[in-house]
Amino acid sequence: METDWIRRLKQDDETALCEIIGKYTGYVYTILRNFSHGTLPQEDLEELTADVFLRLWNSRNRLRDDSDLAPYLAAIARNGVKNRFRILGKQPPVRQSYEDLTLSDAKDLCGDAEMVEMIACLLRALDSLCEPDRSLMIRFYFYGEKTSALARAYHMTDAAVRLRLHRSRGKLRKLMTERGFDHVE
Repeated sequence: METDWIRRLKQDDETALCEIIGKYTGYVYTILRNFSHGTLPQEDLEELTADVFLRLWNSRNRLRDDSDLAPYLAAIARNGVKNRFRILGKQPPVRQSYEDLTLSDAKDLCGDAEMVEMIACLLRALDSLCEPDRSLMIRFYFYGEKTSALARAYHMTDAAVRLRLHRSRGKLRKLMTERGFDHVE
């Protein structure tokens, strides 16, 4: 379905964007709320949610045909929060624990149950990674730290951090797939 949406987006099909908005609005809003640690007012979160989809539309021709939309939208959302805090002259809040993240904001109880199970599986998969790979994944993906900062903190090169993140993503993908969670819907 996502490859069809991407193809249609590249053909300037606005209905594809509407379908994407319908599917991913709750997901994007939740990422924005979580990444801002609940410190931004609802009006800002709604504005940032709309901005995410506007940025998707404006960058539609740069999307690869096999792109996964969820991580792409999540990256846009995280960057949007960082930019909003920069504009406000503040630092984005730091979470006390990556485990307090919730990814579901849907009203669908069955969907919520599946999301809770997926989050639990992801946390178990993260815990199965060796150090420093586990910490690198958490600090990069959940706290939004840059690879250059991680390289300094772990006395590695930037390239080594990126390679470890790449390999860890592969391990997590394999573990999640083995447990029945496939990243393709």
